[in-house]
Formats: sequence, structure tokens, C-alpha cells
Amino acid sequence: MAVDAVVSVVIQKVTDMLRGISVTQNKLIVCQVREIMNSLDSMRDLLMTSVIPQQDDHYLDAVYMVEDGIEKFTLKVVCRRKVFGFLTNHIFFLDNLNSCFKINQKIKKITTQLMNLKHRENNPSFLAKQATDHVSFSYSCNEEVMQIVGVKESFQQKKQMSSFSYKEEELGIFGLKNDVEILVDQLTNNSSQHVVLIVGQGGVGKTTLARKIYKNGDIKQHFQFRVWVSMLEHYTTKDILLALMKSTDIVTDNKDDDEVMKFRLSEYLNNKRYLIILDGASSYNIWEHIKEAFPDVTNGSKLVFTSSQKVEMQTTQVTLFLHYMMPLSEDDSWKLFKDKVGTEKSWDLVPDISKQAILQSCKGLPLNIVMLAGRFAMITDSCSWPQVFSSMQNSMDVLTICYNDLSDNLKVCLLYLVLFPKEFDIPVRRLLRLWLAEGFVEHNSPEVFPEDTAQTYFDELVNRNMIQVSKLRSDYSPRRCFVLGVVHDYLSQKAKDTNLFHAYGNLINSEEDSCLNVRRMVEYESPKREQANKKQFKCSLFNPSQLRSYMSFNHQQTDYMQANRIGSFLGKIVDDGFGLLRVLDLEGVYKPILPENIGNLCNLRYLGLRSTYLDSLPPSVGELTNLETLDLKHTCIDELPCSIWKLKKLHHLNLNEMCLDMQLHSALKLLTLWGLFLDHKVPIKDGLDKLHDLRELGITFFLTSNQEDLMNWISSLTDLRSLRLRSKDNFGRPSKLMLQSMSNLGQLSHLNLLGKLEKLPDYKQFPPTLKVLTLSISLLEHDPMQTIGQLPCLTVLRLLGQSYIGKEMVCVKGGFSKLKVLKLWMLKELECWFVEEGSMQNLKHLEIRCCEKLHSIPTTLLQQPRLENLVLTGMPHAFAADVERSKSDHTSMTIKNWKFPSLHTNS
Repeated sequence: MAVDAVVSVVIQKVTDMLRGISVTQNKLIVCQVREIMNSLDSMRDLLMTSVIPQQDDHYLDAVYMVEDGIEKFTLKVVCRRKVFGFLTNHIFFLDNLNSCFKINQKIKKITTQLMNLKHRENNPSFLAKQATDHVSFSYSCNEEVMQIVGVKESFQQKKQMSSFSYKEEELGIFGLKNDVEILVDQLTNNSSQHVVLIVGQGGVGKTTLARKIYKNGDIKQHFQFRVWVSMLEHYTTKDILLALMKSTDIVTDNKDDDEVMKFRLSEYLNNKRYLIILDGASSYNIWEHIKEAFPDVTNGSKLVFTSSQKVEMQTTQVTLFLHYMMPLSEDDSWKLFKDKVGTEKSWDLVPDISKQAILQSCKGLPLNIVMLAGRFAMITDSCSWPQVFSSMQNSMDVLTICYNDLSDNLKVCLLYLVLFPKEFDIPVRRLLRLWLAEGFVEHNSPEVFPEDTAQTYFDELVNRNMIQVSKLRSDYSPRRCFVLGVVHDYLSQKAKDTNLFHAYGNLINSEEDSCLNVRRMVEYESPKREQANKKQFKCSLFNPSQLRSYMSFNHQQTDYMQANRIGSFLGKIVDDGFGLLRVLDLEGVYKPILPENIGNLCNLRYLGLRSTYLDSLPPSVGELTNLETLDLKHTCIDELPCSIWKLKKLHHLNLNEMCLDMQLHSALKLLTLWGLFLDHKVPIKDGLDKLHDLRELGITFFLTSNQEDLMNWISSLTDLRSLRLRSKDNFGRPSKLMLQSMSNLGQLSHLNLLGKLEKLPDYKQFPPTLKVLTLSISLLEHDPMQTIGQLPCLTVLRLLGQSYIGKEMVCVKGGFSKLKVLKLWMLKELECWFVEEGSMQNLKHLEIRCCEKLHSIPTTLLQQPRLENLVLTGMPHAFAADVERSKSDHTSMTIKNWKFPSLHTNS
């Protein structure tokens, strides 16, 4: 697996090189590059049919050498072109041709060795076994994209076939309802049992159960303070204490003594009812070392451990509740398997012997069941099932079976998740853009954006249950994801085998004397205080010339040495001419120092500075000619160089209410432009209107005369999917917002508007695909519900602060047919709300916040059978009591007493 997966990534990079105009202007160079691709294809074919035992590392290193040669050659051409311009291909023609020839010779040498190895595989039975084991019934995104020949519609049809229907039910695992009820009752009944132990073998669902409890509405309301800590094997007492304190407002440092930290944490938790979940504890005896940090054990506070083994607690000072998680019965296992595969399958065609093979492989463990079901769900032809059953006859575990069934691109994309800390909630937005920057995503058709292909990769991995969705957006699209601990452990070894990345802490503590060719470096938030003589990278160990990515998860705001270390590290890379770096992801790192000549990193694709609170950016960032993503959201940066608009490959630009000097390049293909501040100095005609491909647009503007030009441009963005418009005056207060028809925006699903509206447009002027609508400070005088209720696809409606200033609101019969989420915030004048029978029949979540004059919630709504959650915030006690009496028993109710500042509007 290791070598052929890497070869697939290298082939994609050669494809990118072939596409690059600076390299391919000469036909002889093009022929050489195509020859390289052919040689790589031959190598991959041999790797897929050959066995590589002990020699695996040898071939892996050889393939990495080929990748290095390709990227160094490409980088050399780019750097020369910056100096010599269009003369580059003429001046350096022979040198370029010779470089391509050498790369091809390396590949052919490896291919020859593989052919010799294949000839030695002369055991017929062995070869037959290899052919059987290699059968793959995956619906491969990789293969599908290869079939695209410039026809965008073909891609869209296949995408619909493989797209995943993200539902709330998918966030949990079958069979946990009783466990949840038992534990929620145990945790909220103020019993004397302070510690709860959840015990079960790996894959039985301990972490999933703990997550469902942690997010349970009754739990949130019962406990004043909740903390989740994912335990790692090497965690010490200090590690746990630091992880706990991270969730508080206590300022701490790694140098603090353990006893001091316990005292400060205990002081913080005093008089609070708290819930602490330590997931993946290897030993409960750690309790003896941390118990002083947890006061008031008699006030209902709870500590929850999850572990794969039962370990007796060596203490008599605490009572505990032990909850065993048992594997599912055969009947429940088969039901879960069928549910996950899909009810449309022909189950009558499955013989009993095959059914037993599945049940024996899964062993009643939900993780095994859903993963194996994910594999079967990819099979479109039930006639192929017997072959799959046959391939299960060997003794491979379910994880290995499912992993081996992935295409090469999917394997590398899945392995990449191991770079994130265990149980880390990964923003899907971030993950997909990193895949793209690393070159893991195939994009062989100019008619299909790589972002679409990356999304299909993600969908398939979720469909296969290799990736779990941990948080959904309001429209039920995925916001965050993670891999379960058992899967993370399995993939970590695979990543190590492929030399995918190195952890900074392991490097500085390594005793090896040999030089490491590190391709990706990750720095985790390490609680341990490193020794002073190990603070700097060991030059004898670390060779930055091969580095492709640097990611940091050190988010401690007091660690100023981290900022300096990053600055010196990047400075060394730039000064030494090691420009292969593709990813620099510092999201959440506090004010990292960037070198002034960062623009020399010609290969950089991803620059993630979100939530770093940086004040400025080096002007040379405009020279990053290959940059695809620049994320400056939640920073203090207020200026970018004009040259930013010359970055032809820039697709995603996230800003923080920044005003830019717009000198747009006609070839710019931005897909995301978020956080732009627009005033009279920024041209719309012959400026912004040159951006035609936008999918996400977020603008705050101060305009009085040319709002019409702005709206005309927006109405022409037919690929737009998410739009946020905020109209403000020169004092920053909400101002007038003039809308035009958006009916031709056929893909727009999210619309967020802030500003005064004269009136709400007719429902036919809204995008026909609109799913989420948010209105703020609209100051609408006429009831908007009759218009909004006719939007055919609307699933989420947020009427926020003074969006409506009338006294009465009516929802007519048949309206809001697909609405699932409704939020009414700070509608200060609203008194009466009527909901007719047959309206909002699919509503699941209702939230009312600070609508003090509202008399009641309509009984027709409170009795809706699908209404699950009701949240009241800042509402009168009498109102809440009346709702409590009128609502159905199946509807959970949460009451909050938060106070909000008054909103200042400019009428």
C-alpha cells in the first residue's frame, strides 16, 4: 500500500507540472514529461501486482526521491521565470530537458527492479491469491474523475450518486439509547457515586456513548461546567491538569508545579457542579494523582472515565459506578448492518453462510459493523457480493479489509487526518483545502473544480464510516469531523510506515544521530517543558530541504517562544533556498512571526493564519505565485499588498472585515471571498465584477450611491452558494440594504442579510434553492412569515435582533413545509404569534431569545410530533412555565437566563 499510494500522488503532481504553462511551452519538454507519466503508470501497475516485503522502505524512499526531483525541477523553473520571464524556456531549455531525462531514468531504474521482483514470484498459488485479494469493489472517486472528459454534467450526475445524506442520526451509533438513558440518569440524580467508569472492548462505542452524553441537553442544563479530555498513552498528571485548565479562564504555564495547578483548578471548580470526561484512560489509578483538583464531590459533580479494560481504583475515598458496554447481539448486529448498507439491497440473495461470515467478522462491535457495511454500500451490483464474501475468508480484521479497499488517493487523504491530534474536531473546510494543497486530489478536467472532487472524496470516506461527522451545520451539512480513537491508532502506524509526517516533540527528543528527511512536521500542544538545549531543531537530525508541510497545534497564548521559533524556522527554510513547502498551517497559534521574505516560498499552496491575531503580513506574500488558500479570518491584519490580485491560482481568500485596494487580475478565479469591507474607493465595475466563479461571498459595505452596481454583480454570480451582506453606515451601525431579485442564483443555499429593508422581496425573487435564511436589523414593519413560508427548500430560518418590529406574526397552513430550525431573537415588539394547522409540520428545533412581550407559543406548534428541542433564553418565568405545561412530553426544553446588550440601530 505505502508505495503505490505515494506513486499516485506523484503522478498527480506530474499532471500538474504538465499543465503548468511555464514548463510545457516546449514540445520536447512536454514529451519528456509525458514519458515520466508513462513510466510512473508502469511503476504503479507493477506495484499493484507485486509483493514488496522487506524492500518496502527501499522502494518508498526511491519514489520519494522521484517526487523530490519533480518538485525541485518545477520550483527551479518557477523561480527562474520570476527573473527571466518569457525567456526562461529558451535560456534554460537544455537544462530543463536534462532534468526531465534524469527523473525518467530514476523511474525506469525502479521499474526494472520491480519487474525483476515480479519475475521471482513464480508460485502460481501465490499469484492466484494476490489476484483474489486485490479485487476492489469501491466506488472510486479517483476512477470517476478519470472518466471525465470535459463534460461537467457527467461529474454532477455521479456526484449525486455518491453524495452523502448527512443526518442527525448519523452522529450516533445504533443501540446506545438505553446506555444513554442509564448514564444520563446516573449523572443527574446527585447520587454519591462520584466516578463513572465506562468499560468495553475497542470498537464497542465507548467514545461515541461518552460524546452523546456530553452533548445531551439534560446534561448541559444540569452541570455548570463541562470538560472533555482525550487521553493519550503518554499523558502524565501535568498533561491532564493542563488539558483541564485549557477549558477555563485560568492563565497557566508549563512551568507551574503540579500541586499549584491542582490548587488553582480546585479553586476554580469550587462551588460548581462539574462534569469531567477523561476519554481513553489507560489506568484509573491516575485518580490518585489528580483527585485534589476536584472539590465538592458531594454536590453532584461527576468524573467519567472510558477505557478498554477494567482496572480497579486503588482508593476507598470515592464511590464509583461501573457501566459495561457489551457487543451487540446477532439480531441487532444484522439489523444495524442492513440499515447502514441500505434497504434497497436484495437481502434475499444473501445466503446464511455469508451472513454468518459477516457477523463473525464484526464480532458484535458497532464500529466493525458500520465500516464493513460502508464497504458493501459502495457495491452497486449485488451479483458482486459473493466475490466480496470470498475475499473475507482470509483472517484480516475488518479495519484492514476496509482500508485496503480504498483507492490510493482515498488512502492518502484518510491517513492525513492522523496529523491532527487524536479525537480532534477537524473543520471540514480546513481538511479539504489541505488535501488540495498537498496534491492528494486528482483534477484532470478543466470543467470540474478540484474542490468538487475533494468533496466527493470526503463523502465517500464518510459513507464508508472511516470518518465520523461530529458537528453539522444548521442545514445538516458537515461542519466538523474526526476519526475514532481505534481508527486513529490503526492509521498512525500506516502513516509511520509511509513516512507521512514527524512530530516536532519526537524530533527534539530523539537520540538518533542520523539525518532525517522530514516531509511534514507537526507540532502538538505539548504540556511538557522542553529542556533549553533541545528548544532549537537539531541540525544533525532535521533536514528542512525536503519539508512539504508545517502544522502547529500549540495554541497557548503565553508561549511566546513558539512565535520566535516559527520565525527562525521559516527564516532558515527561506534563506537556505528550501522552497518545497506547500502547507504552512498556523491556525490558532498566537501571533507567529513570519519572515519578511516569505514570498520566496514559491511552492506554498496553503497559508493558514486564522485566529492567530496577527497585526500585519509581510508585503512579499503577494509573490506566492502558487498560493491557493489565504486564511486571515480572526486576525488584526487590515492591509494586503495590491499584488495579491495577481495570484492566478488563489481560490480561497478569507479576511477579517478588511478593505482592499482592488486591482483585479482578469485571470483570477476566486471561489471564496469572505470578510471583505467595501466602500466608495473600491471599484465594482471593472473591479469586483471581474470575479465570476465565486461560491462563497461575505461583504460588509458602506455604500450610498452604487449599491445597485453591487447587487447587479451579485445577481450574475450563478455559482454562488453562500452569501452574507452587511450594510453599515460610517459609524459602523446597520444601514439601508437594497435588494434585487436573486431568482437566477440557482445554487445559492445560504443567505445572511444585515441592514434595514424597505420591504421583503416577493418569494419568487429569492433563490429557488435557498435552505438557510438569516435576517438581522431588517426593521421590517410588515409580517414577513407569509412570504418566507412559501420558500420551497427553506430548512433554517433565523429572525435575529429587530429583524421584525411588528406586533403580530402569522404562519399560514401549508407554509414552511421543510423548515426544521426556527430561531426568533430579540423581536422586542412581537406580542402575538399564530401558527395555523398544517404549518411548520417538520419543525424539529425552536429557539426563542429575549422576546419579552411575546404572550405564548402557539399550542399547534408545541404539539407538533416532530418538535424535539425547545430553547428559551431570557424569557419571563411565567412564559417558560406556561410553555412547560403546554409542550409535548417528547419535546426537551432548555431554559437559559443570559442577558444581552441593547442593539443600536440607525433608523
